[in-house]
Amino acid sequence: MIKCVFLDRDGTLCEEMEYLDDYRKMVIFEFAVEALKIIKEKGYKIFVLTNQSGVARGKFSIEEAERQKQHVLNFFLKEGVEIDGYFYCPHHKNGVVAEFSFECDCRKPKTGLIRQAVSLEAIDKKNSYMVGDKLIDIELAQNAGINGVLVLTGYGREELVKIKEKKAPFLVCDNLFEFAKRLA
Repeated sequence: MIKCVFLDRDGTLCEEMEYLDDYRKMVIFEFAVEALKIIKEKGYKIFVLTNQSGVARGKFSIEEAERQKQHVLNFFLKEGVEIDGYFYCPHHKNGVVAEFSFECDCRKPKTGLIRQAVSLEAIDKKNSYMVGDKLIDIELAQNAGINGVLVLTGYGREELVKIKEKKAPFLVCDNLFEFAKRLA
């Protein structure tokens, strides 16, 4: 069984920017490198899972989504942290780019991105986590049967109210670094 930490990107690893259209504008949180190093040292595989409906909405191209992916992977690799996988959903049912405008099974909170990363049966669910700044990240954790973690960066503080109303079990951390330090 594999212990995994699945990470949302925007608002969790980097600053939230609505429809980031150029990877060079991405601002990765200062604490992110150290947080990922701690997670790796504790024996977890790390996967980034991110909804990027900006592709379907015509805000940026699929090529830009790929550049963003490579930027994140290369940034952390240069800092000595290998991310085990990075998966994104470019779809949205209300998009304007026909090729990406449909209902899919990979848009969070559905579990398709996790299944792209690793078989649900291979995950040590008791010791795996989905970390993000939105309700959909907590819902994804519930749908996959793993632990949900809400970080208060990005939209986290606003989303905390919505999640409490749903009475979903989840852990709250100020940021990814705090989560990493608390991880067993």
